[in-house]
Amino acid sequence: MTMSKVFAKLRESSRGNYRMLAFCIFLSVLLIGAFALMYFGPTVQDFLPEGGDTRKMAVLLMGATAVGCAIFTLYASMLFFRYKSREYGIFLALGEKKRNLNRMLFRELSSLTVSASLAGLAVAVPASWLIWKLFELFLVSTDEMVYRLGIRGFFVGAGFAFILALLLGIAGYRFVRRTDIMKILRTSHQPEMVKKIPSWTLTTGIVMIPLGILLALGIPQMSVYLLGKSASPAVNLFYIPAVSGIYLVLLNIVGGGRKKRSRKRFYKNMVSVSLMRFTARSTTRNMCVIVLLLFACLFAFSFGLTYFDSGSLGTMENTRGFAMHYPAGENKLTKRQIFDTAEEYDVQIRDYAEESAAGLVISYNTTDYTDDGSYVSVDRDDAKTALFLSEGTWQKLTGREAEVEPGTYRTVITPGYKENIWEHVDGLYRAANPDTGTGKELAFAGTLEDGNLPLMSDPYAYVIDDGDYSELTEGLSRTWTEQFILFDVDDLEGSYPFAKTLYAMYIEGASGETFVMSLYDRWEEERAQEAGEEYVYSGLLDVTPDNTRLFDEWKYVPDFRIVYSQDILQSISVYVMLCLYIFIITLATAAVMTYVRGISVAADNRDVFLSLKKLGADASYQRWVLKSQLAKIFTYPGVLGCAVGMVFVMVQNWTNDGRYTASDIKNFGILGVVCVLVLLFFYVIYRNVKKKAEEIVL
Repeated sequence: MTMSKVFAKLRESSRGNYRMLAFCIFLSVLLIGAFALMYFGPTVQDFLPEGGDTRKMAVLLMGATAVGCAIFTLYASMLFFRYKSREYGIFLALGEKKRNLNRMLFRELSSLTVSASLAGLAVAVPASWLIWKLFELFLVSTDEMVYRLGIRGFFVGAGFAFILALLLGIAGYRFVRRTDIMKILRTSHQPEMVKKIPSWTLTTGIVMIPLGILLALGIPQMSVYLLGKSASPAVNLFYIPAVSGIYLVLLNIVGGGRKKRSRKRFYKNMVSVSLMRFTARSTTRNMCVIVLLLFACLFAFSFGLTYFDSGSLGTMENTRGFAMHYPAGENKLTKRQIFDTAEEYDVQIRDYAEESAAGLVISYNTTDYTDDGSYVSVDRDDAKTALFLSEGTWQKLTGREAEVEPGTYRTVITPGYKENIWEHVDGLYRAANPDTGTGKELAFAGTLEDGNLPLMSDPYAYVIDDGDYSELTEGLSRTWTEQFILFDVDDLEGSYPFAKTLYAMYIEGASGETFVMSLYDRWEEERAQEAGEEYVYSGLLDVTPDNTRLFDEWKYVPDFRIVYSQDILQSISVYVMLCLYIFIITLATAAVMTYVRGISVAADNRDVFLSLKKLGADASYQRWVLKSQLAKIFTYPGVLGCAVGMVFVMVQNWTNDGRYTASDIKNFGILGVVCVLVLLFFYVIYRNVKKKAEEIVL
């Protein structure tokens, strides 16, 4: 019988080990390939801004996912080599040359890797399509969101498969390179004992985890608000104590020597505790990786929730469903045109209001960012224009009173607004007529909330006394005046066709000069031209009726809430999809790693259970010992990973703006439910592993 036939017979007797490694390779290539096919597809690439943070984050997450997939595949290969160790040890003991074993092993690995990788790449195409369609059911499905294959994704998947093959080859080479035959034969019996773990490591680890997260997230905010400087990137090193805390907690749980009050209980648990201590190092490292994977899993899900919230209609308090503003000299939509169009689509308009406001030159205090990383307070005198409304105009547009005293102003902010370091609601101190130069000192008198008007003026829109408004706008030309049209409809959700038609009518009736960037300011442009400088916000946008994704780019974009919500959801759905995909991949990686670890516990300790049986231990006791081992492997990293993820998200949301909004609390609840589902998922895997492990040892 030839060596090839001997290997074939051995392969036949241990098909499960080959299937497990092949499945891990197949799953890794499938996950990365499907992700790459979607991410590099024209649909996703068209929605993600070139050079934007989201694109960078997606690439970073893809890299992290590739590392995770490679880790759990290499981890599965460790179990595969453990099974192969006895075979190779026997061959070496019989005098077989290592060169021949090397050749046979690499032939097997190459065949296994190539076939599994090709299968993964082939299945990645329908898998990416099915995942896309699944997300469409829950997010948004339009002609612009149709699935389109990204050919570059094939090269990414193939490149990952090649790197994976190299890593497996290196692992195989290290496996066969060992010359100590007895060491190979006893690979699964080598304990990894650790020194006695002090009891204080548990408390220290529990403190270090939230402290490290709090410092890493909080120091940048404190540096800005207390010191007026941006924090150094080195502040991210504070995440190291958090990771170290995770390691200490798990090390104490796995190898710690806690006192047992009951001697009977101590002896009952002695075998179970000792088995875990024999593999304390590898068990702790494995659990740490799983905890970090679950953290990444929950963080990705939380990130997706944040994106999803930004695309919803949200609260409509103090917000009109339809709002338009444009220069007074433009050919505007008439009231009759709007109502006639609404009648065509069976839409009932209510609270219709049409008024004008003045663009006055403002002098204000704000915060600027210097080249050396410092935040400094600056005084901008006659810097730009902002929209000013009289008390009467405010009341007609919103239906609410402003109560502004002469010589004061109220800043209009969005509902739930949180002031940031850059802009100050009380920063304005003077307003002037851009045509006549007539100016007036104004004092801050509070804020007013509105969901539409603050979006039409930068940094804010302001409301002043009727008398002050008349004084400041006397002699003001139409160049500096803007018209407002605000109204609601009875059924906002059903008004999308009407809103799209009105959007097209608005664009068709506007001149090209209104298609300016969102931060364009005529006053700033004139000052730049006088100084012979180039104005950075000059130029016109390519505005068409079909392009409704200009909410943050076009100064005079119509604020139609239903259009914004539906169309922005297309872009946001791409971000949500990427986050959910990372969630699935990291959860799958953690599950596979835990599954492999659970099976290895049974395989590595088969002789121990055989010894227990010879010493008189019945099957129920052996099952209890095995159950105790597996329960710890699944429970500790599962609970700790979910807890770390929740703590991180809660601290991050607090450090963002120093508060928890209703949306934050809702998302915490959703994330808590996801944690429960993740733990239930781990429980299902635990049940399957337990059944498989019992077949191995009993």
